[in-house]
Amino acid sequence: MKTKYAHLAFGIALALSSNLFIMNLSAQVPGKQYISFSSLRSGNLEIYIIDTDGKNLRNLTNHPAADHSATWSPNGRAFAYVSHRDGKKGEIYVMDLNKNKTRRLTNHPASESHPSWSPDGKWIAFASDRKGNEAGNYDIYKMDANGENLQRLTNEGKYNSAPAWSPDSRSIAFYSIRNDSGDVYVMNTEGRNVKKLTWGISPSWSPDGEKIAYDTHKWQGSRGIYIMNANGQNSRRVSPLETWSRNPAWSPDGRWIAYESELESPWGNPNRDSNIYLITPNGGGNPRQITEHEAMDYSPAWIPSGFLAVSPTANTQTTLWGKLKQNPHTTK
Repeated sequence: MKTKYAHLAFGIALALSSNLFIMNLSAQVPGKQYISFSSLRSGNLEIYIIDTDGKNLRNLTNHPAADHSATWSPNGRAFAYVSHRDGKKGEIYVMDLNKNKTRRLTNHPASESHPSWSPDGKWIAFASDRKGNEAGNYDIYKMDANGENLQRLTNEGKYNSAPAWSPDSRSIAFYSIRNDSGDVYVMNTEGRNVKKLTWGISPSWSPDGEKIAYDTHKWQGSRGIYIMNANGQNSRRVSPLETWSRNPAWSPDGRWIAYESELESPWGNPNRDSNIYLITPNGGGNPRQITEHEAMDYSPAWIPSGFLAVSPTANTQTTLWGKLKQNPHTTK
């Protein structure tokens, strides 16, 4: 009898959480732009959305394990993200907002991170240490949006991460440590024609493909947001000098760059309290703060307008999506 009632209670809780998710989505305001971000504000790392006025905060994930680093499909109907729900290592999952289903794309003993959905909707790039020949040695891979057709793109460098697709889906900018220097590189989508652009981290393309935002502390002491031409020339800082700013994300209309920032250095700071800000690409005016919380908010990503058109159902479930035969020693 206890088992029967336990199953009944679980079913009621599941239905209630699904209905709350539907109501949360329906509460979004047409005409607004939305940003997703990762946050520790609940005491657990989850993914949230908020509009660019700092209003209409909603929780998109709700799991005892950490969920973070969302990247959106071009139509706004789904997002890929990293979850640690099968153990300590990260795996790539996708949440389909129309069906309200979470599906797992990768299944490997290694750790996966930094997913990035291509603008044409066909691919998801990500970083992984599955090569496994040296601790912390990550490479960039891509797979179909359904988790199949895995391809390794990088073979050099100690740490390849933060892949960012160009607007035409023909190039990928990324961060790599090579020759003891951490720099932004660019390559084609087959991993060829690799070119170093500048010393920096976390690239993000402008929607016209002509510029790349990134973060670094190359010229001024604190880490900040910079913009350069797509060929690596004419770099300039756009975030305030007195702040530590990271992880830029260029808006689809090209008018804004979202990023995370705090006054104190985040390195080794147990009380890190970064928030999400917006700034114009020309760096004029004061940044607009859109989150304000004592916990860490980070990893902003712009949400395509199609997000407002989703019609999620109450059928909530988690399934394994993609090829499970990527490694014969996988665990569920």
